[in-house]
Amino acid sequence: MTAKRSQRLNLVLDLAKRKQAQADRFLAEATQRVQQAEAQREQLQKYLLEYQMQFTQAGQQGLSPAQLQNHQAFINRLQTALRQQAQTLNLAQQQLEQVTRHWQETYAQTQGVDKLTQKVLQEEQRQQDKKEQQAIDERAQHRTPGPF
Repeated sequence: MTAKRSQRLNLVLDLAKRKQAQADRFLAEATQRVQQAEAQREQLQKYLLEYQMQFTQAGQQGLSPAQLQNHQAFINRLQTALRQQAQTLNLAQQQLEQVTRHWQETYAQTQGVDKLTQKVLQEEQRQQDKKEQQAIDERAQHRTPGPF
């Protein structure tokens, strides 16, 4: 005997739910990467500002040319690291947008399969109820009247 349509759809629904769970994980991971990249960028910005303030204060007290050159080289490295981190953040945000779109599509697909499965289950139940009622009606028609 072949499986009912609802049973076959339940297999499809299970697969859709697994894909949805995977999309949930991907979304959480992408969100975490963006948050980490933002935190690192903010940390670099804060460190750069602090170092520039120290550089300014030290400059007021007088610096040798070698110290001035070392401070400036370090500031340049921090600025380069900050630009690279901004690029990393931008890439992470783009990936998050893609993952979010995929998650939305997967969610909609899962909801659609679930809705169809529920509709088919209701139709199968309605048909089963109709068959049972017909069987009851047939038994009632074939019943021989009693002596009452």
